[in-house]
Amino acid sequence: MKKTQRIGSVVSLAMAVTMASQSVFAHTRLEVPTVTEGSRVYNNIVIGHACGSTPVAGTSVVFPDGVTSTITVDGEAHDGPLTDFVSNWGPSIKAVQSTALFADGGVKKSPEGNTVGFWAAGGNVLSPDMVGMVPFRVNSVNFAANSCATSVRFTVSVADVCTLTDIDHLQTADSGDHGGHDHGTDKPVGLWTPADLGTPYDSGDPGAPASLTVTRDLEANPLPSSCGEGVSVVVNPSAEQMMRDMPVFVGGEQLWPLP
Repeated sequence: MKKTQRIGSVVSLAMAVTMASQSVFAHTRLEVPTVTEGSRVYNNIVIGHACGSTPVAGTSVVFPDGVTSTITVDGEAHDGPLTDFVSNWGPSIKAVQSTALFADGGVKKSPEGNTVGFWAAGGNVLSPDMVGMVPFRVNSVNFAANSCATSVRFTVSVADVCTLTDIDHLQTADSGDHGGHDHGTDKPVGLWTPADLGTPYDSGDPGAPASLTVTRDLEANPLPSSCGEGVSVVVNPSAEQMMRDMPVFVGGEQLWPLP
């Protein structure tokens, strides 16, 4: 692991903050990646490392809205709605107000009025040799009784912002490199997002996104006898949703990416 070295620069997402170096840690993930049907769980986005030598100044998080999302069942495309498998995903994510890491934050709402993500930034940057935690809550998710789903995995898209740029330069490193997760270069943002939706927020790495898996309570809600061993469902955000919900707005003004 590389030694950290404090550097004298300024980064900001909501205000100017002091730059500092950061050792390489794990990818950005959920503290609790798996929850059981019917349970309410307090959780955290765990920010594992910075952008090369530039610390994280804020984060933008998006969960699939379940409306425009793409759904696969055992790897095969599903044309029906998410309600074929879970009945109440819409209001399941709740942001938690906290100043433990960043001073400011806000929620992202879908056109239906559901919380589909949140952002946090300002006041501090993620200190060297530490991980950062941004809290949220997962409310009870219920499986449709007549479905054959034993689990539903929601892809969670996270952008850890280190330096403000416009959308055309999200993946441009100081060295001139593009894309990927080369922790040795100072890229403006760490993208833990789907690889190939065709948006500027694409990570280019199928293993980049975090995920939240909800497992069926087979005792309280057993599978129908016709289901056999059941099926696994994956829900991914659409390109439309990523373009709508990844940006950070404050008071109606787009703060990130720079307009």
